[in-house]
Amino acid sequence: MKLTILMYHKIDERPSGVRYPGNFVNPAEFERQLDALVGWGYRTISFGQWVDHVNGLKPPLPAKPLILTFDDGYTCFDQNAWPRLRARNLGATVFLVADQIGGANVWDRDEVRMPLMGEARIRALQDEGVSFGSHSVTHRPLAEIPPEEAFQEMSRSRWKLTDILGRDVEVFAYPFSNQSKDVRALARQAGYRCAVRGGGRLNSRRVDPFALRRVKVEPETTPARLKSTLLRERLLGLL
Repeated sequence: MKLTILMYHKIDERPSGVRYPGNFVNPAEFERQLDALVGWGYRTISFGQWVDHVNGLKPPLPAKPLILTFDDGYTCFDQNAWPRLRARNLGATVFLVADQIGGANVWDRDEVRMPLMGEARIRALQDEGVSFGSHSVTHRPLAEIPPEEAFQEMSRSRWKLTDILGRDVEVFAYPFSNQSKDVRALARQAGYRCAVRGGGRLNSRRVDPFALRRVKVEPETTPARLKSTLLRERLLGLL
């Protein structure tokens, strides 16, 4: 069995002047991707379900388990992504930057500023079924800073988000997918059950739960291109 994790950032029309256009997916294209995934037999699960599966716990997972992730916590998730997900009975995990909740993407230098969801809406979305994880305190590249600071980015964000959400935060997303063996060890030490990066691959039970790989969805990722990517990765896993 292979776990597919897709990585999104902004489900929105791309404004002029953006520095990182690859972080935008048009809402209509997103809707087509969701319909395709459902038609191909994918069903969403939580990170907790995957970790339990890896540890030999039941109940069993669907034949094609899928986790849809959204980095940073932009308001466009609430406006454009969640209604489409909910209409199809699909779940999602949103990774929040703890010190910027209700703020903007200040870590992206010279990028167009876009608003991030506030605490009240985050709690409401959790009540509606959205899962939340940590994306650090300030969105710094953790493998490029001193280990004690990297640990604080992970541990402080977990504490803060646990207080906001009223439940434990179990999964971490490395900012910029920047991580290393030492950073992964710190994520475990900070109390998470698993963590995700980029990598563009699928995951087997043998993959380190603190180095789970995600396939980034780009603006040009049509359903046909997505299908080709997922089929290729599944075939590679059988070789």
